[in-house]
Amino acid sequence: MREKRLILWLLGLALALCAALAGLVLLQGSRLRALRENAPAAISSPQDGAPVSTTPENSAHLTQAFELTPAGTDETKGTATAEITLRLWEDQTDAAVKLLIDVGEKTVSIPLERSANRTYTAPVTLALPDKQSGGDTSVSLTVEVEEGGGLSRERLWEYPNSLFMTTTLRADLKEGGMSYVRKSLPTPGVGLMRLNPECRLTVMDGDESLAIKDPAFQLYCNGELIKSLPAVEDETGRNLYGPQLWDNALVCRNGDRILLSFSCTGEDGRFYEFPLETARIAHEQGEVTSRLMPPAVS
Repeated sequence: MREKRLILWLLGLALALCAALAGLVLLQGSRLRALRENAPAAISSPQDGAPVSTTPENSAHLTQAFELTPAGTDETKGTATAEITLRLWEDQTDAAVKLLIDVGEKTVSIPLERSANRTYTAPVTLALPDKQSGGDTSVSLTVEVEEGGGLSRERLWEYPNSLFMTTTLRADLKEGGMSYVRKSLPTPGVGLMRLNPECRLTVMDGDESLAIKDPAFQLYCNGELIKSLPAVEDETGRNLYGPQLWDNALVCRNGDRILLSFSCTGEDGRFYEFPLETARIAHEQGEVTSRLMPPAVS
């Protein structure tokens, strides 16, 4: 009788241990699935030549600041020239820095010269849109840094045409921008990218603030315009614009890329859109990065 009880007790203990082991296996599998879902996409590198590390679009791992100063147009040749100036977050004296310009299907590589104040500069000349044909050719800008035998590239921006080479206007973002707010919903990874109520912006031409028409904040998600929010002039400052207080948030999920821009019509009648900030939603967080670039012009 005692032997029978001992056997039953051992059998019960074995079953309990098996149940605990099965639970542990299921828990680890759940954690691995969560890690795979939230992990950033792998970045491929070419098999031949130096390895290339490309930062995600709209990130700021390489470039701290980018400026463009128009240097004039050649009506005969139909070209515009501008001085490009950029500053890196991590500057190395032995780094070779280039600006890659994709114009249509062609890529131009322009070496940048390092100055004593740790900025990189170079003159750039691009063909202006053909007025007769009326066709625009997109232009994208990429920074390439070669250092220690490796290449790193950061996509800066893509423009619908080369008219950005001719404008002296810039956006002066004084306060705010956007911020990520995690939302308590049953769906994992859902949150809100909110345009801060205190966000204030002025369009500048040199040291002069400009009066503009049709001001609006634009919120893009994964390249698609989701919301256009009319801006209002702040009563505390002339030519100072901020968002209206209603409907200024965008629902976003893990993996989404968010862009905030500001659009307006200038005194010259042209339409301008200024990139302001970007964010990539990852692991239920949205780290906002300043992306002040020359405006797209049309």
